[in-house]
Amino acid sequence: MNTALVLTLIAFIFVAFALLTGKVAPSVACGISIAFLWITGVVDETQVFENFISSNVIVMIGMMIVIAALLKTSILSHIASLVKGNSIRPILIVAMIVPFILCQFIGGVTSMITVLPLLIALASQIGISPTRLVLPASVGAQARLMALPIGGAAAMYLLKNQMAANVGCLEQLGFWDLFATRMPGTIAAMVFTVIWGYKLLPERELGDSEALNKGPDVFKKSALPKWKEIATYIIFFGSLILMCFSRSIGISNTLIATVAALLCGLLGILNEREMYQAVNWPLIFMMSFMLSIATAMANSGAGDFLASGLSGIFGLNNMILIVAIVFIFCVILTQFMDNTALINIFTPIAIMACVQNNISALPIICAIDASCLASFSTPLASPSSLMAYKLGGYSMKEMLKFSVPIILLSAVVSIIWIPLYFTIFH
Repeated sequence: MNTALVLTLIAFIFVAFALLTGKVAPSVACGISIAFLWITGVVDETQVFENFISSNVIVMIGMMIVIAALLKTSILSHIASLVKGNSIRPILIVAMIVPFILCQFIGGVTSMITVLPLLIALASQIGISPTRLVLPASVGAQARLMALPIGGAAAMYLLKNQMAANVGCLEQLGFWDLFATRMPGTIAAMVFTVIWGYKLLPERELGDSEALNKGPDVFKKSALPKWKEIATYIIFFGSLILMCFSRSIGISNTLIATVAALLCGLLGILNEREMYQAVNWPLIFMMSFMLSIATAMANSGAGDFLASGLSGIFGLNNMILIVAIVFIFCVILTQFMDNTALINIFTPIAIMACVQNNISALPIICAIDASCLASFSTPLASPSSLMAYKLGGYSMKEMLKFSVPIILLSAVVSIIWIPLYFTIFH
């Protein structure tokens, strides 16, 4: 092993440990690691900071600002007005779809806190147990992980492409690839829950209602003048539409996101401080430094060293079998660690293994993302899963009894669909 490879492995292991344990903030851990590599000469100044001005990071910042403007409108209040139902199945649909939608704009725990009082009231109205709604709401919240190509998630395929490029892969995901490969498994899980899965949940009172006494009222009416609210909708949906067809019309996503964000400030929808506060700066720093670490892994040979350990799997010459192994491996790990951390740690290694074995990395990238959406079987899987466990008063046996069939169904659908999708559309 050369010195650069050893130093890069040390930095990578430190980041992995920090992400897995939560002992150090992810952005700080990535910053410390890349500073270590900079000081030791593994990367230079340009490689450390080049990703801060990459197109994908600029798009994310722009769309974070646009989302902040959207949250000042009455759009969530309109969603709330659509909530109706006089039997358990319509309410189950609401229990999963509303958190799924909300999580495109706000965090998983906040969306759970927002929707659960509504679900409990509806359950009381028709005389059903609220414990049959809490875990389905968690499924909806976890299925949301950058699921719809809106807001910051509209740039997620660019982040994957940048990560692939940084480790020597020339393949590129399209705008709809992540969404199209994830949704069949997610839809199968939701349909199963609505038709039969809810029957696997216990019927009793909630375990801890104090968890509902937190969080902002995101369903409040907008204080914006009518014209500003309309302008916000035009900016948001207009930028989304333009991003969908950016390649066809020859306008970059970077320009679209930048102009959209500036319009929010120019029209007075957000002031300067609100625009600054809208950006998730820890996420920006983590992503930028993580991409720089990926560059270091490629340049030093550390990535090839780690990827070589996967050659036995990635050399099977059977994409369905490879996707199946990767999916099952990740879906088990994501029950005990943060799904975003798992994606960030495993994706660059898997891409390098694909490059080494001369197979397409695109199905593997999508399989990793899809498998990590199933983080709701244990309280360790995610904050929203922990909240569901605490509020519903479930036992581990009850959580597994409900979630394992859903995960198995989603796995079967995804393992078949993902390779088929890339065979048909790429």
